[in-house]
Amino acid sequence: MIQNNPFLCFNFLKKWMIHFSSKKKEYSTSLLPDFTFIKTFIPLLYTNIAKTNTKGLTYTIKNKQEKKKNSKTFLIYDIHTYFNTISIKDDNKYKIKKTIQYPGYLCELENFLSVNEYMKKRLSKSSNYKFNLYKRKLEHSFEISYKMYYGAITKEKYNFLFYAFKKLLIKRFNDKQETNNNLNPKEWDFYFDVTYPMLLEKKAALFVTYNKKTPIAITLLYFSDTIAFDTIRVFDIDYAPFRLGTISIIKQLDWCITNGIKFLDFSKGYYEYKERWATTKYNFEYHIIYNSKSYASKTIMYLTLAFFNFKNYLRNKNIHKKFHQFTFALKKNNTKKIEKKVPLKNFKAPKKENLKEISVFDIKNTSLLKYVYDFLYRKSEKLNHVTLYKITNHQNCYYIKGLQNADTFTAYNLKE
Repeated sequence: MIQNNPFLCFNFLKKWMIHFSSKKKEYSTSLLPDFTFIKTFIPLLYTNIAKTNTKGLTYTIKNKQEKKKNSKTFLIYDIHTYFNTISIKDDNKYKIKKTIQYPGYLCELENFLSVNEYMKKRLSKSSNYKFNLYKRKLEHSFEISYKMYYGAITKEKYNFLFYAFKKLLIKRFNDKQETNNNLNPKEWDFYFDVTYPMLLEKKAALFVTYNKKTPIAITLLYFSDTIAFDTIRVFDIDYAPFRLGTISIIKQLDWCITNGIKFLDFSKGYYEYKERWATTKYNFEYHIIYNSKSYASKTIMYLTLAFFNFKNYLRNKNIHKKFHQFTFALKKNNTKKIEKKVPLKNFKAPKKENLKEISVFDIKNTSLLKYVYDFLYRKSEKLNHVTLYKITNHQNCYYIKGLQNADTFTAYNLKE
């Protein structure tokens, strides 16, 4: 069982109702004392409050028989099979049908004294070397700091971070050419509204990586007594050569181990990084609790089960990914851009009179940041030591100069 589950706390459920279901009445049953339900559009079918916005639930069920006739059917999302130990007595008229929907990934930290020990146990020697190299290179090239906001934060700082969080997510998924559900206005407003009071109660946190004072990677986490739930994570794609996402995971694992957190849960959905870092793979299930003595309840159960089994079939065929790409393409101003970095062949160092110094931080030049950061990574230069020039006698040509190295490139932004 998950003790003090953040997705069942008062603030999380109250805020969810305000944002998603303000006009519906809440329903409780002694059969399932851990949950509060709302009625769906299907008669006699009830679903748990918060639905798929949770990142893992466990529950108990009352095995004592109810005397009155009851045809209600209950759908519970996101049952965490690693922690859930639910069972029903054979003589209980209520039964459970389960449907697997997503894989889940968990880092078991209880037996490790440091993140280095965890990495040596979980990763190969070459991966350990590479990941530590990425971190050294990042911290060499930029003025990097890390901060876990957990239990205390001003509202002004919180607003600033969530604004930066959203900008990074938009940038990331524009680059992927996919729609992201978290950026749905209703869903984003919910996370913005619910996280602040939970952060103050130490039931949520924002882990932020800074370059100077600029957030370049942010992770939203929620906490039970022993589990950190990785809920939304993003990094600035301009820093991709430095594997900023990997470094963020290393620092979060370090924080969790240092602070006695027994599990870092990457939650539902497959990503390559989850499989690499996790010690355990489990399943997220949807549970349908139905009255086996009621024809109506059994019918609702079979229809609901068939619907979610079909959804999972489509998901296994990657239809969901194609759907997100399709919905992204339907949006205005989402014309796909192709960006190329072309080295200048046989190009000598440009003459001084053909160089015009430009600021890499000027908003007009932000599309060039990824080229500058790629140069920093390849040449192990520091950002503070780099100067960027426009080569005036060649179209779309630039010259980067550091303390020890220099490079030239041609950059194009082409619209399809």
